Order: sequence, then C-alpha cells, then structure tokens
Amino acid sequence: MTGANGYLGRFLCLDWLERLAETGGTLICLARGADPVAARHRIDAPMDSGDAELSTHFRALADKHLKVLVGDVGAANLGVSAPTWNRLAQSVGLIVHSAAMVNHVLPYSQLFGPNVVGTAEIIKLAITKRLKPVNYVSTVAVTELPDGSFIGEDVDVRAASPSRRLDESYASGYATSKWAGEVLLREAHDLCELPVAAFRSDMILAHSRYWGQVNVTDMFTRLVLSLVATGIAPRSFYQLDADGNRQRAHYDGLPADFTAEAITTLGGRITDGYRTYNVLNTYDDDISLDTFVDWLIASGQQIERIDDYGEWLTRFEAAMKALPEDQRKNSVLPLMSAYARPGRPTTGTGMSAENFRAAVQSAGIGSDKDVPHLTEALINKYVTDLQQLGLLESPAGAHVA
Repeated sequence: MTGANGYLGRFLCLDWLERLAETGGTLICLARGADPVAARHRIDAPMDSGDAELSTHFRALADKHLKVLVGDVGAANLGVSAPTWNRLAQSVGLIVHSAAMVNHVLPYSQLFGPNVVGTAEIIKLAITKRLKPVNYVSTVAVTELPDGSFIGEDVDVRAASPSRRLDESYASGYATSKWAGEVLLREAHDLCELPVAAFRSDMILAHSRYWGQVNVTDMFTRLVLSLVATGIAPRSFYQLDADGNRQRAHYDGLPADFTAEAITTLGGRITDGYRTYNVLNTYDDDISLDTFVDWLIASGQQIERIDDYGEWLTRFEAAMKALPEDQRKNSVLPLMSAYARPGRPTTGTGMSAENFRAAVQSAGIGSDKDVPHLTEALINKYVTDLQQLGLLESPAGAHVA
C-alpha cells in the first residue's frame, strides 16, 4: 500500500489491518523517511488525534500485521533495493495505490513525477513476476469534460477524454495527473490483463466515529472552522431564486470511514477486469452548505446570517484576517476565490454513480448497507474535532472527548 499517511490512506490502512488480522496476513506500507523508524512514524502519527480508542486499536493491529518499508513512489523501483523489489514482486497479492501529491495549485509539470511516474512504477511492480490487482484512488475531477458533461463509470477514459488541456484553472494540474494515471492503468489492463479497480472520490469528510479525525487542510474543514470562528455566514451560498429565496441544492461528500470501507471491500474482491467507481453521494436530498449552517446554528453556534452576499464576503474576509494566527492559517482565506460569487445550485452531482451504489448495496457496505446521506451529527462533529485539535475554543466547562 502507498499513501497510508494521507487522510484517506490512514483509514484504508486501518481497514486493511482489520481485515488482515482475520486471516493472519500482512500489510506492507511504503513511506518516505530517513530510516524505517522515521517511515513508521509517518504512518503512526496521523492516528494520534487525541482519540485513545483509535490509537490503541491501530497499534494493536499494526504491531502484528504492519510492515513499513522506506521508499519513494516517484523513484525508480519505488526507491527500494533490488532484493526488496524482487521479494515484493513475488509475494504481494494486491496493491492499493492511494499515494499522490494532492495540490490544487501546482501545475501538471510539478505533479507529473509523484502522480504519473509513481503510478507507472506501481504498474511495473504489478506486472512483474505475476499479476497483482491494483486499487487506484483517483478523483472525480477526472470525469469533467470541457462541454460540461461527465465521464460515466462504464466509459473508457481514453475514449471519452483522449487528451487534456493544460491551463491555470483551479486544480487543473492535479486532475490531469490523475487522468494520466487512469490512462496508464487502462493501457496496462489492455496489454497485460492487469486487474484494476479505480475509485474516483469527491470530498472525503470527517470520520464519523473517531474524534479529531478531520482533514484540517481541505476546503470543507477550512470553511466550517471559518464560519464558526467568525460567526457570520451568507443567507445562502447559492444563487437565490427570482423572489429572493434560497434554492434547493446539494453538497457531495462522504464520511472517510464509509469511503475507506467501500474501497477496501470492492477493491479487495477484484481478480480480473477493469472497474471504475464514482465514489459519490448523488442524492437529490436538499442537503447543502446552507443546510450545514442551519445545523450549526441549531446546535448552538452563534452564526449571523447576512442577506447581501457581497457584504458577507467583505466582512468574512476581514474577520478571517483578524483571527489568531493558527486559526487564520487554517481558515478558508487562501481559497476565497471559490466563494467570490454565489454558487449555482444543483439537485445532485450531475455525475453517474449507479455502479458504485449498486455495488455498495450488493456488498452490504455501511451501517445502512447503502451510500449514506450526510447528517447533522457528522457536521456538528466537525466543531468537536476542531476543538479537540485546538483550532476552536471549547465551551466553558465542556469536556472534549
């Protein structure tokens, strides 16, 4: 497995450790580091968010079923020695490739090494000595086409998007690097019959159970922190209707634990073929950014709604600049271009995820054996998680779990 120190990667790692504990198997994780101790620390550290249950559970599993190798995804032979490479090529039964440089600002040229060359090195390992199925963590950004349509799950990405335009639009370089990874895997499947399961995720939200487990640097967490810390929100994040009323809208995202369970369950079953899953919440359920603010206010957060979007934007930016340094650097301030104007309300994602949902239902994944709706409890957990991490103040006398 690659990328076990990343946000989704840590939960993929935990899920695989739980599964391998039942069979006596071993999870081999590749991580950068000066030595094996440093590499192991990179994987252990994300589990230490203040949740003792998580930390204890992970270490008990890892001590028996985790092996960490020092390496580099973007280096030749993944940066490991020839004997280690040969041993991996012979003994590994499945490869989970979740490592990537996730940066929505850098151009494709700077992401080519870790994201494209790294995938090529994974393919090389996967076809050496014997075929090893590959689980590839992609992004939903791959699906968007210039005409505004989206690539379906059953469509060959090479036919639907034979080339990509390099520009300076938001996350263009990252999306193109993940598209290139999918193209390479498609080629490997056609040429070598390499079994592949590609998973295109959108926003991966907080873990619904373990405390402190949020992706502090992602756009959504930054927004929640900023709304609560400044105490102001727009009447609506979306364009109002002709009468000035809020419109029905949808926010796509899935809890990290559900996403990890879906990927390990579906990916672990692949033995042949090429399958692509758009890992999305596509419900037309009117659960949107506006709904999240409603829930935060209902939970007791002091957030003032401002009717005029432009006025809110000006006050919001000024309030974030006045925050203490730690809050300010973790606020949505660097990403305010995404909120420069009200969004266009959508009643779903517009992208196909029927195969993913059908597979989830068939495999009985999740507490409801279905793709979950987002809940008030999950959004309110963000506040508690940020309090636990010291990024929001806890109420006087309150105890953070």
